[in-house]
Amino acid sequence: TADPYVAMTRALHDNGITQLRNQFIGDRRVAAIMGGHKMRRDSADYRNVCLLGRELARGGLLVATGGGPGAMEAGHVGALLSGATDADLGAALDELGTKPELPGMRHVAVAAETGVLVDADLVAKGHEWFAPAWMLAKQWSGGCRSLAVPTWHYGFEPTSPFATDIAKYFQNSIREDGLLEIAQAGIVFTPGKAGTIQEIFQDGAQNYYRSFGQFSPMVFLGVDYWTNRLPVLAVLQALFSPADFARCVRVTDDPMEAARFVIGFE
Repeated sequence: TADPYVAMTRALHDNGITQLRNQFIGDRRVAAIMGGHKMRRDSADYRNVCLLGRELARGGLLVATGGGPGAMEAGHVGALLSGATDADLGAALDELGTKPELPGMRHVAVAAETGVLVDADLVAKGHEWFAPAWMLAKQWSGGCRSLAVPTWHYGFEPTSPFATDIAKYFQNSIREDGLLEIAQAGIVFTPGKAGTIQEIFQDGAQNYYRSFGQFSPMVFLGVDYWTNRLPVLAVLQALFSPADFARCVRVTDDPMEAARFVIGFE
């Protein structure tokens, strides 16, 4: 914004969110899950991220994500249903799978001479997609807590109702850096595109320079995806020392292996 008063109040808001976020975390160990916002609810990747989030929560970690749809939502599903049986989780995934893909909400509001108009048909489609998540989140409201860190920069993406606690920022850069900062127990990178790539190399820089005093583990869920389709591992292997790469970086197709590595990392 060009308005200095608005910019100042947004900065104060974001600082307050950071302070409250840190109070909420306390001495909890935080593990973050990153991945694509377009990951379909009926996909094998989505199910794997649910299993990952569930296992991390069962291991005593606080699961944190960027709070949006796709892989982020799946991480919170797993955390909230950490006490659920496989059958219960399967039933929840079946219900979510009835509305597998978030409609493109970027243009839900369109400018007009008389103000801002809302595309009512698109709003209705968004509600239809959101409804099963809202109902399931209410059904499992006593589940494990998790932290969503969304931003109004992507205001067209609804924050997942499966997250029990939300720290929402105006400034996306502060939100991104802060999410990586709090995830000192480790980050699991699931299939995603440009945003996930940005987070990988930002986390890589923090680890390389020990920005927060340690190298937190980096786990890549999807061997073919991260070695062939988007081959980031070769860059990280060249960047990190052989000892750091061997000790702190893992790539696997198994969400249980990914979770166990993060939970047991010292």
